[in-house]
Amino acid sequence: MPRTADPLLERKIVRAAQALYARHGGEALTMRAVAKAAGTTTPTVYQRFTDREAILAAIRADVRKRLAKEMERPNSVEDACRGYLSFALRHPHEYELLMTTGWRDSVASGYQGPVFEAAHKKLAGTFGGDPRDHAGFALKLWCLLHGAATVLIAAKREGNPDGHQVASACLSACKTLLDSQGSTT
Repeated sequence: MPRTADPLLERKIVRAAQALYARHGGEALTMRAVAKAAGTTTPTVYQRFTDREAILAAIRADVRKRLAKEMERPNSVEDACRGYLSFALRHPHEYELLMTTGWRDSVASGYQGPVFEAAHKKLAGTFGGDPRDHAGFALKLWCLLHGAATVLIAAKREGNPDGHQVASACLSACKTLLDSQGSTT
């Protein structure tokens, strides 16, 4: 009797690849290592994903969704900003994966994806109007948050985990922007 394909295998492969990437970064992500971590064979991984870049694209898509959920969860935009920084620090490899290719290309093309959509909705809930009306403001906040996240991740990697001043300055700047936006609406 022929074996039936595991309908969950693709997801299992992506989860295994994510775990490898989260722990060790991109150097650890080989097709052979992914296969071993997923409990399957390298040819089976290649049947589901044409190459390493296809796996990275699947990881990026999942990380975007998780970060968008992190942004949607809090009641306030300020708390969403805190959540953004917290996510970046808890998942530094995955955050950097988004920033190295995922968002750079997305922002340049005008597509901003689920994280920006979540931010637009959060801003519309706070200030009113259509979520798309807040695209420019969301980009301003993202510039602050991304800069701070990048500095905090680099400091932590260099053995300086105390980034309270950077995080505090970023969140203070976000609050100032939010307050100024509130006075103009």
